[in-house]
Amino acid sequence: MRDPMAAETAGPKPGTAAWWLAREDEPARQRRRRSLTLEAILDASMTLLDTGGAAALTMRNLAEALGCTQASLYRHVRNREELVTLLVDRALDVASSAPPEDADWAGKAAWSARLFREHLLRHPGVASLLRGTERLGPNSLAGVQYSLELFIGAGLGPRLASAASSALATFVIGSVHFNLGLDVSDSEESRHRRLLYRSRDASALPLLVEHADVLSEVGSDDVFEAGLTALLTGFRVLIEREGGTRD
Repeated sequence: MRDPMAAETAGPKPGTAAWWLAREDEPARQRRRRSLTLEAILDASMTLLDTGGAAALTMRNLAEALGCTQASLYRHVRNREELVTLLVDRALDVASSAPPEDADWAGKAAWSARLFREHLLRHPGVASLLRGTERLGPNSLAGVQYSLELFIGAGLGPRLASAASSALATFVIGSVHFNLGLDVSDSEESRHRRLLYRSRDASALPLLVEHADVLSEVGSDDVFEAGLTALLTGFRVLIEREGGTRD
């Protein structure tokens, strides 16, 4: 039997440049129903993510949460992949927050990186959907523009500025992924980690045993700040090497 949704799901892969361009040219008829808007769908999707994680974000659950049919959802998004693409891009609107005006490029980059990380930690469901996501939606591109202004303004050419921007975003997302589900502020977890380190074979793992007390207290904030400092230090080296030239 022919799949009635086959024609609806054909086309460019959601999230690609071709998909975003095609969506801009899409007839308004697909979003004509006033009783159910795309914004309402994305709001409900974010609630499902925050309360139940990525596994809870299904078209069936979403329809139930909105009190509509799945067919109604398909008037706005062709499938879950499109829904996730749009939801992730909207969740990245933190780029609209302005950094301190008196900060230099490094201060602004650090401020934005911390803000992005805090946002993802508040919405871990969104973070879990960011694996390999291309930054091509309107909010994502606004973030890219902001980063390019920082790094090109600091002295990098556009190629290196783009690479630095992506490297910083990748680091922030990766730092959140690595710590999802781990409560680093839990004193019991630190205590058990200390006991685990101390109980290892000192001949095989001498540094873990010797520094058990200190290592057990190292949390995700420490790891993030060390990595952020290292990245910004490396970017300064690149800027000095560029010598203010442009590609």
